[in-house]
Amino acid sequence: MRLAALLVGLSFAFGQDPAPPKPALAKDPGPFLTPEQSAETPSAETSSKAGRGRGAKQVAGPTPHLADGRPDFGGNGAWYPGFNGNVAETKWKGVKSADKHVDVPFRDWSLATFNHRVETLSKDDPEARCLPVGVPRFMFDPYPFQMVQARDQVIFLFEGDNYLWRIVRIAQPGVSLAEAHPKNLKPTWLGDAVGRYEGDTLVVDVKGFNGLAWMDQAGHATSDKLHLTERYTRTDTLTLKYEATIDDPGAYSVPWTVYNTVRWRPGMELGESICQENEKSSMHMVGTPDSKPPDPKKPDSKKQ
Repeated sequence: MRLAALLVGLSFAFGQDPAPPKPALAKDPGPFLTPEQSAETPSAETSSKAGRGRGAKQVAGPTPHLADGRPDFGGNGAWYPGFNGNVAETKWKGVKSADKHVDVPFRDWSLATFNHRVETLSKDDPEARCLPVGVPRFMFDPYPFQMVQARDQVIFLFEGDNYLWRIVRIAQPGVSLAEAHPKNLKPTWLGDAVGRYEGDTLVVDVKGFNGLAWMDQAGHATSDKLHLTERYTRTDTLTLKYEATIDDPGAYSVPWTVYNTVRWRPGMELGESICQENEKSSMHMVGTPDSKPPDPKKPDSKKQ
């Protein structure tokens, strides 16, 4: 305490104002449903007993493998993340979210942007305008997906999220993941993805983002400097462990890692999901009254 007071005194003595405190993190806006609505909504257990749920509880078996020893990420069914609205919180909007809490190393503009998006109820979410959600959000959104493995690539097939597929090229032996990317990448929503198998884990290196995607429904921002390292591990027949290390010096001061567990739904098939850009429903996402979103090029644009 004495040292802090001394430093503040010295800053005034030399004509320098102390640095303003960093804005607080926006709070969880709360559950989707009111307690009354929740009471009227059948639980998963009730639905299952009534024959409308997922049926009998599945028993996990050992990790399946392909004939050449690679982990098998497929089968008769689909992976289902469920709703995980915030990659950095274990609970968001009244339901389970990411596996671990993370103290996000925001830069000033990315914190201001995140707070604005939370406080305006994500009304500007690109997903609501039929634009791609990007990575790692695919692994946190409530849409089932399948993974189809060829020898030289892994293809993700998605039911929703405004992008029906994603291709991960498998790097050639002796070529590092960093070297496997094209020299002149054209920025895209999903970035350029190359991977390799390390035991039972598929490791994917992703770069070449356009900086427009939200990292989650809550509104964590990205920049065009984003570089992701993803790890997909099938720990048993029913469980996919996902982690992604986010290295984005344009938006965050140091790299940080997010985690999620994705469950296998035996027998689940992907349904049709069409979201047409220039639709007319997003006009009803009014959010809350507020100013324009903060300008990333003007870190102080939200300060009063």
